Amino acid sequence: MQFQIHTLSKIAASVLLAGVAAHAGAAGTVVLDTYPVGQDPFGWPSQVFADSSGRQDIAVTFTLTSAASIQSILTSLDGVGDVTLGILASQGSTPVGGAWLYSTHLTDPVMNTTLSPTGWSLGAGTYWLAAVADNGFAGQWQSGTEDYSGDWAQADANGWSAVTSTFIGMPAARITVAAAVPEPGTVALMLAGGLLVAAAARRKSNARQQG
Repeated sequence: MQFQIHTLSKIAASVLLAGVAAHAGAAGTVVLDTYPVGQDPFGWPSQVFADSSGRQDIAVTFTLTSAASIQSILTSLDGVGDVTLGILASQGSTPVGGAWLYSTHLTDPVMNTTLSPTGWSLGAGTYWLAAVADNGFAGQWQSGTEDYSGDWAQADANGWSAVTSTFIGMPAARITVAAAVPEPGTVALMLAGGLLVAAAARRKSNARQQG
């Protein structure tokens, strides 16, 4: 009986570790893709700038149906100067301004450059990929589609607003994610739980044998 319990415990631990490994190695899933076939963006560019005349920032929305980590971000953002690219929470039809969930600072971004952020993990929900210009930045985020019904937003000094233009398509962006991997502490708790179950079964077996 003890041999059977030890064997079951080893099998349970192996299955748990294999599941975590498979989770970590899962192929990426594209959750946003407004690039046209053939990759090259087209259409009317949306300006991203901040200067003495004012400012304009751009954001495109995406939705996660379950917790995930961002593997890569591809955009057609291009310009001269410094700009922040990152993730903002959603507030109705626009982003929540000023509170980055994750962000990276870019200098002289080049169109169609892929970013591979580390540790950008998000729960299920709706988010915005946003480009916010530093003072002196001048650039553009090229449209990637002629579909004018897509949800995106722009911001000026007064905050974010939904874009309702009938001649500018959604800016080109591609976001790839992987299923979120359990935190080390979570994995440790799962393993500890399995060991407790095995220990309880072992005690129960010993009690039966002594009785």
